[in-house]
Amino acid sequence: MRKLLLASATIAGLAASTFAGASFAVSAPNAGLPSAAEIQRIQERQSVLLDAHLAGMKAGLKLNDEQAKTWPAFESAIRDAAKSRSDRWTQARERMAQPGERPSPIERMTIMADHIEKSASELRKVIDASKPLYASLDDAQKRDFGPLMREFKPTHRR
Repeated sequence: MRKLLLASATIAGLAASTFAGASFAVSAPNAGLPSAAEIQRIQERQSVLLDAHLAGMKAGLKLNDEQAKTWPAFESAIRDAAKSRSDRWTQARERMAQPGERPSPIERMTIMADHIEKSASELRKVIDASKPLYASLDDAQKRDFGPLMREFKPTHRR
């Protein structure tokens, strides 16, 4: 009896998911994309979070006057990388919203490769700006630096 019940529930679930998938497949190509107002709210929230993370990192490191001199270059590199990521996200959304054919697999791989190259370049700039700051830190500050930097790790969430 349990096996029959389990099999029936599984078949019903598969059938429901098939019809649900079909209903989503016929929806508009831009369905699910955030509106311009939502994008504005997301960007504002990201800006506020970036400000908070930078302020928290600076406070957490407890920089002395000499170390604080290296902070502006580091902060600028972090902000530039965040701005560039935001710009790429906006461009990708605009590409997705355009009517017409979707990029071919080769075009998608080219777009991905370009994205990876730009991300690597930004990371190198952050690394270069981080070196003087990190070199000026004492051992306790260096232990805190890594965990505090994780806040700036890019994520792939919406």
